[in-house]
Amino acid sequence: MTEWQQVRQLAQFRVYLDPETGMAYTHPEFLPPIIQNRLLPKPGFESHSQRAFFIVTDSHRLVEYKGLVYPYSNEIVPASGQPRGMLLKEHGEREAMALNAIASRIGGVYAEYHDAGMAIQKREGGGEREGAKTRITVTPFINGNDMNVDGEIIHYGVLRRWGDDYIPFIRLDLFDAVRRLATLEGTSHIELLKRAIARLGLILRTAHEIGFYHCFTHPGNIDAHGNLIDFEHAIWRAEIPALKSLRLNGTELLDEAHLRYRDIDLFFAGAREILHRCQTCFKLSRDELMMKIRFLREHISITAGIPVFEVLAHLNIGFYEDTLKKLPFCHQREVIGAFIDNYCESGSGSEVKRGIFSELLRHGEWTPKASGFITNADNPMPMRQIPNELILKLWNMPPLKKTYSRYEPPATT
Repeated sequence: MTEWQQVRQLAQFRVYLDPETGMAYTHPEFLPPIIQNRLLPKPGFESHSQRAFFIVTDSHRLVEYKGLVYPYSNEIVPASGQPRGMLLKEHGEREAMALNAIASRIGGVYAEYHDAGMAIQKREGGGEREGAKTRITVTPFINGNDMNVDGEIIHYGVLRRWGDDYIPFIRLDLFDAVRRLATLEGTSHIELLKRAIARLGLILRTAHEIGFYHCFTHPGNIDAHGNLIDFEHAIWRAEIPALKSLRLNGTELLDEAHLRYRDIDLFFAGAREILHRCQTCFKLSRDELMMKIRFLREHISITAGIPVFEVLAHLNIGFYEDTLKKLPFCHQREVIGAFIDNYCESGSGSEVKRGIFSELLRHGEWTPKASGFITNADNPMPMRQIPNELILKLWNMPPLKKTYSRYEPPATT
């Protein structure tokens, strides 16, 4: 851990490991007594955000745990739609389902979700307004009896994630830490970025082939080795017809072409619609808006400023603006080319690269048409990016929340 602390200073605290299930918790008082009695104390370390932590096993493997983490409070987090510190069952199971389906084909990050208990969720004022105050009363599940209460019963638990090259505490949006990691691994910053973006391209291609669309591919959801995680709000191909039948404003965008486009465009270009609204609201030029966002990122402690970082996740300005634009153009070509080589079908990569690099030279920023080249080289028409609000809104409605169906990976021969 001494070497890791040189890459990024990590807060250490006591966690509690269940030797029977392999799950760990930071506040075991929300668990049934039978589980509390067998927990063993163990040192834990902060992950990228305060939603997760990790331990180092006796075999020197990093294992991350997400859910039931401090600071637990009665607040609903707008970025996830869940009580702070908790991971709801439908989110945890979906994440494990997607990660394991991808890892079964190309390796990477594996996951296991474990139920921990039930809670009663009541809203205090604000109605269904996003971020409304919520009172949470945690009640252990006893003998399968229904809880006769006034409020929504939610199931919560813990997700365990692990992988041979998964680094839970360094994501691509921790710019200085990524550079220090390259030095620690004995490589250059550019080579590390090339490998990471190549890995991301392969993961996204595999996910899209299987039929999973991540929907929140900002750099904070990708570790420094290119592992894409946090599939909590991912949409599965089989769910698209039911989602479109909801007829919410914007559901006409919920098709595979737009979902594939969002995953690409959100990573490279950021959340265009929210950025435009902020720019208009505060009467800022684009450069002024970018300067304000960068100022916040550079002057807020990652530990103390988690709520602000959750907001910045929605104001994500994209990996191109944040990182690649600062590199000489020859290095931009190398890194972006690594993604294209691993995402696009064989034979189309050269045409895609020509189109994208022409766009970047002409405009100096990542354009909708640049994403269009990656998603459809033959007809690179820019699409409208599906807004964040629509994806989050779906989780308060069927079928994602109420009629969740389990994905079964295809049988191998």
